[in-house]
Amino acid sequence: MIKKLSLFLFTFISSFQIFAQNASPAYLEYMKSLENLIQNELYSQVSEILYDVEEVPDYQSYINFCKEVDEKFNQHYGQYEKDMGDSEKKSATQFSQAMMIQLAELYLDRAQEMDLEERKSFFKEYLSQLGLIESITEVNEDISRSISMNLHAVLGIPFGMPNTEVGNYVQTESEPVKELFQAAYLLNEMSMLTLSFGEIEKLASNFKVSYPNSQHLTKLESTLLSLENLKEGALVQDFNFVDLEGNSVSLSRFKDKIIYIDLWASWCGPCINTFRTKTPDFERKLRDREDVVLMYISIDEKQEPWKNYLDKNPMRGVHLFAGKGFEADIMKYFKVWGIPRYLIIGKDNKLISPNAPRPGDEAYELLIALD
Repeated sequence: MIKKLSLFLFTFISSFQIFAQNASPAYLEYMKSLENLIQNELYSQVSEILYDVEEVPDYQSYINFCKEVDEKFNQHYGQYEKDMGDSEKKSATQFSQAMMIQLAELYLDRAQEMDLEERKSFFKEYLSQLGLIESITEVNEDISRSISMNLHAVLGIPFGMPNTEVGNYVQTESEPVKELFQAAYLLNEMSMLTLSFGEIEKLASNFKVSYPNSQHLTKLESTLLSLENLKEGALVQDFNFVDLEGNSVSLSRFKDKIIYIDLWASWCGPCINTFRTKTPDFERKLRDREDVVLMYISIDEKQEPWKNYLDKNPMRGVHLFAGKGFEADIMKYFKVWGIPRYLIIGKDNKLISPNAPRPGDEAYELLIALD
């Protein structure tokens, strides 16, 4: 339960950071008080109705509960709305919409006994009764991720894993939910880069043909434009990092090499687990490939945890420090929202893959096939 409920705080953090630096006092107070509302009231209410019972409530009962939650959010928002700017009102509204969608995913996670058709029916009915199909006038990253997580949950597919089932399912839906699902699916694919730029570009073109007047087009087109730097063959910006001796190291220093970049942090459990289980064998296989550089870039906020980990757990390869967490230049450039993340940059600093396979056979075969 804790893992699933933590999705609320993930959305809170990502939405809050957008406006935190230049936000009005009303917006800051709204977000802080809403966080308290979620942690101190909503968590326990969701736990009571979903997790502290032997039998899952029927889905109409759960939808009715979520309507009450939505009304409470609306009342809370009304206390601060008049003192917010237009962009802040939009952000607050989209944040609430994303949270309400995540509540649906919690039900799907708990109600494992529902068959596929029941799961499809529940999610569409949930969106309809909460008025979300009409009220979501523009998808953003949080909304698209929340809808995509639900679509994965409906189909029983782990979120974040490349697949074709979700896209195929979206095509079978009827309007108006089909347009919303397609927009959310496409924006999420753009955000997660699970498809190549060419595939994303084709999907975006097809969406525009199908929905030339869609309210979601502006966001989709601007996001696609922001991905131009991530085309295969694009020249990668020359980033600068710090090595273990405190020297400045530029990416262009390795322009005659193929670079496999591992973005990580000492606090990242999956990163450390990969280091222990996958990385040693991966390094051994590539030991004789002098044209391939294994580059580990830490996004720890401070250098001490980074150095301490490597002192206790030495690894081969080039070890560099970016710092700044998800605000690091390389993280924003490659639109990284989760780690570990792997990149492959070819010779002359030309991009091969902005979302490469993790250390293992697939990544190895890809690297040795490159000139």
